[in-house]
Amino acid sequence: MKFASLKLVGGVLMALALAACTSTAIQTGGPRPPQGPGPAGTNFGFWDRDAEGSVDQDFRQSIARTWRGGQEAEARKVFEADGFACKDGNRPEATAVPNLECERVYSEDDNVHSWTVRFWPNQPRAEAHYVRLHMRDPLKNYDEKKAKNH
Repeated sequence: MKFASLKLVGGVLMALALAACTSTAIQTGGPRPPQGPGPAGTNFGFWDRDAEGSVDQDFRQSIARTWRGGQEAEARKVFEADGFACKDGNRPEATAVPNLECERVYSEDDNVHSWTVRFWPNQPRAEAHYVRLHMRDPLKNYDEKKAKNH
């Protein structure tokens, strides 16, 4: 009897986990970011045409040239005007948090684009990254060539 109830609980937990995976919504971060500078001046790069590494490098260099530690208040205004969601360091997390963390996420088709800027204590420059991810829909058939041949 104990084994059967454990098996049932395990099955329910597995079903809940699968349901959570299939219903995960991606926060798009608002309207489509511009190619190049945003309205407040953040340089998003030519993310729609250039390679991920190139966009990441240009974004890092642009942020490093523009922002220094101690400019968090000014930077937050600019990033939020360009569609970023920002959090300051006053939050109870189990790990070290930056003084300011701003992220802009945009989803288009199966691609997710993410720009992140972090201002860490005792670092002279802000840390920045751009990442492009390709999300695969488990319910979609990606083997179009094979499907056409049958």
